[in-house]
Amino acid sequence: MDIQVNEHQLERVVIKWLNKHFGNLTQKKHKDHPNSVFYINSGNEVIMEYDQENWDVYINYEHIWSKVESLFHLEYDDIKSIMKVWLEEDYKLVGVTPLGELSAANKGWKRITN
Repeated sequence: MDIQVNEHQLERVVIKWLNKHFGNLTQKKHKDHPNSVFYINSGNEVIMEYDQENWDVYINYEHIWSKVESLFHLEYDDIKSIMKVWLEEDYKLVGVTPLGELSAANKGWKRITN
């Protein structure tokens, strides 16, 4: 069976998936990172970091970015565009730049939640 969807339909499907799996993240601040807001899942893992100074949102590659990439067969720029819409609609982060961070370990996020 060959199913075809347009870009808008695909965007809505990806956003629905994101909301199902990551729509209930909790905001957390950390004294060592005063310009950042961290978004934590129920397992106390950092899923996103919003750098308020630079308007960047670092997306946890292992938890979100790579899954969207493999499940929906999307390229980096397509994921970035969809993430931007999702962050604006669901987290009210307007005007930010979503970035697929290489690894949570590279950001030192483990220290944030400990």
